Amino acid sequence: MNTVTGLTGSTPRLRYGLQGPRDGGPAQHSFVLAHALGCDSSMWDALAQHLAGHGRVLRYDQRGHGGSEAPPGPYSMAELADDAARLIEELALGPVVWIGLSMGGMVGQELALRHPGLVRALVLANTTSGYPADAQAGWSQRIASVAQGGLESVVDGALQRWFHPGFHARQAQTVAHWRKRVLACNAAAYIACCQAVAGIDTTARLPRIAVPTLVIAGALDQGTPPAMARVIAQGIPGARLVVLPEASHLSVLEQPEAFRAALDDWLRQALPA
Repeated sequence: MNTVTGLTGSTPRLRYGLQGPRDGGPAQHSFVLAHALGCDSSMWDALAQHLAGHGRVLRYDQRGHGGSEAPPGPYSMAELADDAARLIEELALGPVVWIGLSMGGMVGQELALRHPGLVRALVLANTTSGYPADAQAGWSQRIASVAQGGLESVVDGALQRWFHPGFHARQAQTVAHWRKRVLACNAAAYIACCQAVAGIDTTARLPRIAVPTLVIAGALDQGTPPAMARVIAQGIPGARLVVLPEASHLSVLEQPEAFRAALDDWLRQALPA
């Protein structure tokens, strides 16, 4: 299957890949997959191949990640959502089924609130609509650590949150790959994205989201635990919550089959052909 890759014409220039539909027929859906902080669009490789059977699939590197530009920070979640909006508009994809994990899920919330005409449905995985004061202090500490000691100072702590010990033991090569991916990030842009993530504040506005929504949590997720997912699911009218067992923060990598099954089941019911 061919994947068309490119950079947006508007700035900051974002690197993207667009593929599908697999059979060359009409697209039932247009999906946009948005990655987590410190990752890139490759975290969606397996799911993108699967979803290409349902329609067009767009993956992109958020600003400061992968092959996208890294303008000076700080960034806001509104800016990241506006990045996504201009990408969707430039490629004439909307309205889309947005699938975002962690930071990507935060962007999806803001996108649905700021640009509701571009969003047909939302999948919000391992994410939150706001952090309590102690967690915000943790983000401030992380920012200070990166500023002083670089990404080496935080990468191993991130990997402990991303993957549970059993996955570390069974999939050491995968963990090593994502360690390299974090260390390849632009440190200043990583800090700028941390500032956007720390400032996420959509809880009070969630009832304004009026599209079908699936919220996915990992039972073992320490960074955005199921309690945060419940807040989102309770705030968005009609949202469905699925908690995946044996999944930490990067649930789509730890439990790809369970993630895909939850998504497929919801798609069949929420967006029937």
